[in-house]
Amino acid sequence: MTLKQRFIEAIQKGELGRIEDRGVIVSLQEFKSYFPDIKSQYSMSFLPAATIEPGQMSMTHTKFVFRVRKGVYLVHEDALQEKHPI
Repeated sequence: MTLKQRFIEAIQKGELGRIEDRGVIVSLQEFKSYFPDIKSQYSMSFLPAATIEPGQMSMTHTKFVFRVRKGVYLVHEDALQEKHPI
């Protein structure tokens, strides 16, 4: 599985992130703690690289989170509907 698939699966299972009014919020720190097997440089860049550009509302296969503030991300609701084989 790709890291994106592992990430989405962890959120769908409720193992990562927290549910708020706007949806599922994940911090960079939580992400790094949940995926200790990922090299630190990649773990620091994964969520920032997956951030949907300001002014955009739709996700793509590589952009599926919104930056709420530094180190805090909101998962796009459509990403939570993705199905991945286990």
